Amino acid sequence: MTALLAALIVASLVALLASVASGVAAALASLVRRPAVAEGLTTASQADGAMDRLSGRLLMVGAALLVAALLVRTAIVGHAPWSNLHEFSLAFAAALAVTHLVLDRSHPLGGLAPITALLAAGLVAFALGLDDRVDPLVPALQQPLLLTVHVGAAVLAYAVSGIAFVAAVGEIVQERAGDRLRAFPSASAARAIGHRAVLVAFPILTIAIVLGSVWANLAWRSYWSNDPKELAAAATWLVFGAYLHVATRRDRWERAAPWLIVLGFVGVLFTYIGAGLFFVGEHSYGAP
Repeated sequence: MTALLAALIVASLVALLASVASGVAAALASLVRRPAVAEGLTTASQADGAMDRLSGRLLMVGAALLVAALLVRTAIVGHAPWSNLHEFSLAFAAALAVTHLVLDRSHPLGGLAPITALLAAGLVAFALGLDDRVDPLVPALQQPLLLTVHVGAAVLAYAVSGIAFVAAVGEIVQERAGDRLRAFPSASAARAIGHRAVLVAFPILTIAIVLGSVWANLAWRSYWSNDPKELAAAATWLVFGAYLHVATRRDRWERAAPWLIVLGFVGVLFTYIGAGLFFVGEHSYGAP
């Protein structure tokens, strides 16, 4: 079964990288193609659309393979597959890809699929570099319900904030390009997507932090211990809260909104990787 798991993970990485490649090819083709007659433009537009759809379908394949890998991992370990950094990274990648596909059903995310695929591929590649051995749960993790709900909420919050980040990048790029990049949604559409994603991610992140505090009290007899991961999560929460304040303004601060989403996602990545790997604390068990 471990061989099947490894094959699924590697295949998902290949599919995600292929999604990135097809999306980049479509974007470059739309940039370098010279204006032509109307019929030629129609044909070119159809070709670009086909490449974008291919990128989305490859992202779907990568997501399906990651979900399958997580199901196999669950069967191996006997609990939710996010008890260490290797498992969490795979779950993060899967949730990111699935969230993109779900939101794409109601919002114009298609042209941003290569960015999502690139993020997910980076997470999978990172997971492959970590120790994937199956160890007994440390005492602090021996809470099956909280392991499932608290960490699952964190995975979902991180994934949705990742889509907000992708949309914010799209908005920033389109604003610089004057909305001339046909491969991306317009700046206004990207802003709407990013805002809705933060509106979803923020309460889920809040729930994850609250449940983490409850779990900390059960495990360590303290709701808050100024642990590096706790502080990083709180700082990330404050950044997204600042975004929600700035996003409703109609003044010079409004232009900072997408950059606050970018900063918030940097906080997510630091909470997820940096706080557990580079600082000693209660959450250091997440290190490989």
